[in-house]
Amino acid sequence: MSRRLLIARPGHIYLATYKPASPTITITIDLDLPIAGNPSWFAVSPTHPNFLYTFDENAATTFLYELDLAANTLTKVAERKDGSEGVCHLGLSKDGGIMIGSSWASGTMDVWNTKNGSLEFIKTIPSKDPVADAGRVARAHQAVLDPTGRFFVVNDLGTDSLLVLDSAAADVPIVNRIRVLDGSGPRHGVFYPSGGDSPATHYMLLCEKSNRVIVFALKYTDKDIEFTTVGSYSTFMPGDSAAERIAGAAAGEIALSGDGKHAYTSNRLTSSPTETIAHFRVLQEEEGLSLQLVGETSTGGKHPRMFSISRDGGELFVGNQEGEWAVVVLKRRDDGTLDDKPLAGIRMDEIVKPGGDERGPMFVLEVV
Repeated sequence: MSRRLLIARPGHIYLATYKPASPTITITIDLDLPIAGNPSWFAVSPTHPNFLYTFDENAATTFLYELDLAANTLTKVAERKDGSEGVCHLGLSKDGGIMIGSSWASGTMDVWNTKNGSLEFIKTIPSKDPVADAGRVARAHQAVLDPTGRFFVVNDLGTDSLLVLDSAAADVPIVNRIRVLDGSGPRHGVFYPSGGDSPATHYMLLCEKSNRVIVFALKYTDKDIEFTTVGSYSTFMPGDSAAERIAGAAAGEIALSGDGKHAYTSNRLTSSPTETIAHFRVLQEEEGLSLQLVGETSTGGKHPRMFSISRDGGELFVGNQEGEWAVVVLKRRDDGTLDDKPLAGIRMDEIVKPGGDERGPMFVLEVV
């Protein structure tokens, strides 16, 4: 059965068809929608899956689109210019009523009313604490909703902090700040376990600058979430930490498998001809939760800023900003490891033409 992929890069939004039986990915009969700026992230409404929120990362504009897969159309419903400049991630509440936009460029968090497919700006919250973060430049990068649906955790790459926001309060206040090791660069994170409505037991934080996954044990209180560090793990195989290929590397994305047994991260900006997805086993033992790095798999390209796990858990969809392959589909085996040879892909020269912005996809997600 065919699956549909939403793919975005600077200046373009694509709808593609992935056919596992072939296997192939095509966009020729689907959609190539020109768009001003850089729509580098999308948030899909949990209550109205045809409503997609995005932005222009190069400006202060936020958009609401309506997706019609049967007609291969993406129609702009609303456009607002009252958010922060340089937003790079959008996170939605469980009921779809609140959206948090994280701005790397401005070091702020925008709060939006998105109830029933609306797009109403509420307020901007500075990420930086003027005292605790004195001398630092805030870089809010992602807002992650916890499984209970009450708290957002915002990873701030510039202040090396995690900020806990309480979405149950009318003003969505910051209720806790957790300092991470200086120079770590908190980028993206996932709660464990991720399904259901029960409080999470752990949080896995991918750090861009240190190229490590930090694991925190969590304790919920009546007003916030408390974090305790229980482990730290390199995203590169042993022996690579001093290798020339990872000098200046910057980890990109993290994802957790649906069963919670495997975590994946992307390694970027290395000197290797192609870059990799790292695979970790998640080990839940008597002494606590830990990660075991199993291996790295080539993405067929360079600068894999974002990837996502397919809805049935059988594949990884990876976007490369540079290199030969713009998008690749990596098969997930039953043991969580990834096949070295991609199942299918889109070559960079199929979608990127000379003369315009030559950066490849920054976002790829299976949609319904």
